[in-house]
Amino acid sequence: MTNHFPPPSLQQFERLHVTDGLLIDAQRWQLAHHYHRQYHSTFYQSLHQPGIVFGLGVHVVPAPAEIGAKYRDERWVEIQPGLAIDLFGNFIVVPEPMSYRISSEATSEEPLMVYLVVKFRDPAELRTRRVTDRIVETFRIDEKASPPTEGDVELCRILLKTGPVKLEAPVNSFSPSYNQLDLRYRLQPQARPLAIVHVAMYKGLAVDNYEQERILSNLSYLLQSTTGLYPTLQGSDKIGEFSLKSAELQAILEYDLFFMTDRQVQVLGESEFEVLRQYLQAGGTVLVEASAGLKHWVQGDAIKELSKIYQDLEQALTQIDDNPNIDTDTRLKQCRQDIVSEREMIATELARRKNSIAGRFQEFAQSIGIRLTPLEKLDRHDVLRTQPFLFATAPRIDRKPIQLLSGGGVIVAIGNLSEAWGINQKRLISREVMRTAQELGINILHLAWRRRQLTRGQQPPPTVTTSSPSQPSQPSQPSDRSRRNELFDKLM
Repeated sequence: MTNHFPPPSLQQFERLHVTDGLLIDAQRWQLAHHYHRQYHSTFYQSLHQPGIVFGLGVHVVPAPAEIGAKYRDERWVEIQPGLAIDLFGNFIVVPEPMSYRISSEATSEEPLMVYLVVKFRDPAELRTRRVTDRIVETFRIDEKASPPTEGDVELCRILLKTGPVKLEAPVNSFSPSYNQLDLRYRLQPQARPLAIVHVAMYKGLAVDNYEQERILSNLSYLLQSTTGLYPTLQGSDKIGEFSLKSAELQAILEYDLFFMTDRQVQVLGESEFEVLRQYLQAGGTVLVEASAGLKHWVQGDAIKELSKIYQDLEQALTQIDDNPNIDTDTRLKQCRQDIVSEREMIATELARRKNSIAGRFQEFAQSIGIRLTPLEKLDRHDVLRTQPFLFATAPRIDRKPIQLLSGGGVIVAIGNLSEAWGINQKRLISREVMRTAQELGINILHLAWRRRQLTRGQQPPPTVTTSSPSQPSQPSQPSDRSRRNELFDKLM
């Protein structure tokens, strides 16, 4: 996943109109240079992201010898020389090692996250009495108790524990502990993704805390997979959580995809459905999944049992086909025919019962004015089937076919699709199955982003100012990175 970096400001370019006899004074010279700096900044911010080009390592050091006794403690780090580029395209050059003391304190029982950042400083903005014909662009090292802002480039972060602080190098660089340097979130300059997709999920009483955490974890795994599988589209670092209250509508409209389970759909009232209708009309996409929760439908237990029988029959067929005597043993041939016939009967019954469940979702879609179409019957050029990955039919997860219905911004997945987006030690699946499920998930993300982009492009600008998903307003409470990591650990 990635950070949400804002686009450049909407500002016209103004340049010097040069003619013969034009008197060049300091003001006009500054105007000419300002034009080129503004052009460079807008170009970089439009196509690239900030980060560290090289160097700027951070390590723990003893307090410098010239420091007074009051500050001779174990809070000192040294920043190595290096080069970085900020969001606006300014080059930040640190020419020599610099010692820095972390002065922040965790004043409550909760640990304090401190961010060590470097920031470009324009010499023209500095107050100085020296007047020379040359000025050197400089920088500033700072520590913050809040995440880096637009002009900051993060060098490291440290989770300070309450009490005396002794900074240390991490024993495990991939999992730093309290008072240890954390360099995992340093960015490198790179091309901006085509888009950043924002995902939200339903927060209500229809599922318990474990189920809510499982959904959050699976969505996080899917958003992370975009970096490796389809870097053109990347997932936001934060997942919104909403109860579909009317007061939340403006915040919900800032998200491309809204995820719900079948049980959550069943408990929605008319006011929540109205919020969904407005969200869909504004270009949003709703993904509803009936996975293990199928047992909560009327025929769910029968489907679960039939699926198990179907798997057992397939295993039996595999064993028979692997038998070297299959071509000569009459009894084996007859046994195989019987198993094939029984498997076809089970498959027919499974399809009938799943179609019955699909009918229930059709009723849900019709309640908000939408008609759903199975994936296999969608146009062969439909975005869900072709962009960015091709799907002639829905994949099989854990040897069970997934049924996908789509229409009008609503996508219904009948089966354990989200379970295959990440790692769950209780249900290990193969890499091939996980990759296929993630690719289908990315198709869903792409459709959601593209649908919202096209719909918003045809609508007048909103009259109500809303917050960006990168800084959601109340009552949205997106989960932070540390919480997701804890959820991953619980599930593994």
